Amino acid sequence: MSEPPLEFFASLNFSSSNEDGETELAALAGARRIVCLTGTGTRVLDLLLSDADEVIALDANPVQNALLALKVAAIEYLDRDGYLAFLGIAPGGERLKQYAGIRDRLPAAARDYWDRNRRMIASGVWLAGKWERLLGWNGRFLAMVRGQAVAALMNAPSIDEQARIWRRSFAPGRLRGAIEAIGRDLVWRMVMREPAGAFLPGAREAGRRIEADFERASRSFLFRQSDVATLALRGRHCPDGALPVHLRAGNYDRIRAGLPRLRPLVGGLADLARLDTGACDGFSLSDFGSYCGPADYAACWQGVMAAAAPGARYCERIFMNEMDVPSARIRIDRHLSEGLTDVDKSIIYRIRAGTIDGVGR
Repeated sequence: MSEPPLEFFASLNFSSSNEDGETELAALAGARRIVCLTGTGTRVLDLLLSDADEVIALDANPVQNALLALKVAAIEYLDRDGYLAFLGIAPGGERLKQYAGIRDRLPAAARDYWDRNRRMIASGVWLAGKWERLLGWNGRFLAMVRGQAVAALMNAPSIDEQARIWRRSFAPGRLRGAIEAIGRDLVWRMVMREPAGAFLPGAREAGRRIEADFERASRSFLFRQSDVATLALRGRHCPDGALPVHLRAGNYDRIRAGLPRLRPLVGGLADLARLDTGACDGFSLSDFGSYCGPADYAACWQGVMAAAAPGARYCERIFMNEMDVPSARIRIDRHLSEGLTDVDKSIIYRIRAGTIDGVGR
C-alpha cells in the first residue's frame, strides 16, 4: 500500500454522517469501554447513548479531532436548536457569534485550527467536508435531472411504493453516469484526494454495486427515515428530517450529560498497543479497511487485539475492499453480521461483527 497523501491527514475529509449509529449501538450493547474511530464524530457521539463507562475517540487526523472538539464544545454551550443552526443543518446567521462563546472551551490545537477557518464556521461545518461537498454536488445534479422523482421517492407512502418508484425512475442505466462518477477512482484520488480510491474496483463494477445496494435498500426501509439516504439523494439535511441518533430531539440532553464519558486520543488503530486505553471490550471500527492493503489491515487488527479484553465485541463496516480477518482470534458472528447489514440504513456497507478471543494484553 502506498502511503495516503499527506493532505488527507491535514484536511477536513468528513464532517456530517455517512453511517447508521443504531447499528453500532446494537452491535456493542453491553460494552463498558468502547474505542471508536472518530471521523466526523457522529458515531462517537451516538455511542454516548450506550451504557459504556467510557467512549475513546481515536483518529490520526488532527483536523477530524478538531471537528469533534468543536462539536463537543458546541453541545456544552448550545441548546439543540442553537446547535443545529451552528452546524448548518438549520438556518442561522450568528455562527461566528456562537463560536465566540464556544472558543474558550476548545483545546488549544482545535482553537487554533478553527480560528484559521472561521469562514467554514460561518457557512456551517456540517457540509464542509470533502465527502459532503461531493454529495452536495451529486444532490444538485439529481435535483436537475430527476428532481420530481427524488421528491416522489422521499415522500413515498410505503416501502412497496418507494420500491416501485425506484424501479420506474432510478432503474439501472438511468443514473449510471452519476453513480459511476461517485465510484470512479479518479474522482476519489484526484478530486477528493482520498486514499480509498486506490482500493476501489473499476467504475462500472463500483456503480453496479452501489446500484444494487440502493435497490435493496429501497425494499427495506423508507429513505426519508435515513440520514445517509437523505444526504446521498438531496445533498443536505434539515431539522425536521432524518438525523443521526445523537441529534434526534429526545436524545440531545442525554448526549450532553454523557460528554464526561468521552475521551479523545490521537492515533490510529495500529497505535492502540502503545496508547493508554486500558482493556477495552467494544470497538467501533467504521470502514478502516477501505484505506488498507493486507499488511496495514493486519497491523490495525494487531492494535485492536492488543487493546481488547477477552471476549471484546467489534463492529466493522465494509465498503468495497473486503479482506479476510487476519487472526483466528477474531471471531465473526455471521448471523449477527447479516442481521445488522439487513437493517443498517447507511445503504452501502456490509457489517462484520463478532468477538475477539483474549490471550492477555
